[in-house]
Amino acid sequence: LPNAGVPTDSLTGFLPPARIRRIDPLGRMALLACFLALRDAGIAPEEACSDRTGIVFGTAFGPQTSTFAYLDGIIDAGDQMVSSLAFTNSVHNLAAAQISLALGIIGPARTLTTFGYTVGGSLLSARHWIRSGRVDRVLVVLAEETSPVMTYAVSRMGGGSDGVRPFTQGCSYTARPGCIALILGLEPKGYARLVDVEEGLTAAEAAERAGRADGLFCADSGRADESIAYRELAANSLRVASHGPLYGSLAISLGIELAIAALAITGKVAVPALRTAAVAGVSGPDRVTMISIEG
Repeated sequence: LPNAGVPTDSLTGFLPPARIRRIDPLGRMALLACFLALRDAGIAPEEACSDRTGIVFGTAFGPQTSTFAYLDGIIDAGDQMVSSLAFTNSVHNLAAAQISLALGIIGPARTLTTFGYTVGGSLLSARHWIRSGRVDRVLVVLAEETSPVMTYAVSRMGGGSDGVRPFTQGCSYTARPGCIALILGLEPKGYARLVDVEEGLTAAEAAERAGRADGLFCADSGRADESIAYRELAANSLRVASHGPLYGSLAISLGIELAIAALAITGKVAVPALRTAAVAGVSGPDRVTMISIEG
């Protein structure tokens, strides 16, 4: 369903209910994704509890539920009666702070909200911290919510009804909430090696690079103004995939496609074996972010 929430009930397996009660939906998604990512990587939470672990939290639109609840409170009751909890949860950096407190991480933390450049910027920040020796690993958390305001905006654009249709003309944007947590580090064991992150490429430049990889994963969210660029990208690659019909349209879908590409390299999804993969997402007018990974 386009407006279905992401179930976070299993977060109680990691944190006591009293601790979770005051955390908003965006924070719950982010925390659950972090705990699951650490478990999947075989890293105990206490191992991450140090100043050698960093946090990069990326979100294009931030905590929509809390932000609009706060604004509604001002409109309905005035600034003297508005919920202080709604105000606190509306701060974009709060999710990174909640992750830091829950896991005891005292390394650097950063929140990025750069719309289409959020995923690329988050990965570049994490890579810089690791290469400079500031940390040993970084939790890169990418999350988006939806809201009635977003649903209304999408319906005005003509989307939100039939689901995402990649590589087609017209608007099929279907707003959904979602979150992905990735762990970047120097450990030799992992799903894939991050080769490069390039921002600001033209569609033609990105298509040429994508043609060198064994497979191309496109973060096509069904926006009408991006369809030409995605069709140009897809035309230059033999193996092309876009999974928007499965998870909907998110501003951080490039991160989700990156996770799927890494799984494909390890053979954990049902696609032909890949040694290298390119992951592409339109980040602005005739601007593409390209992520390259290899096994």
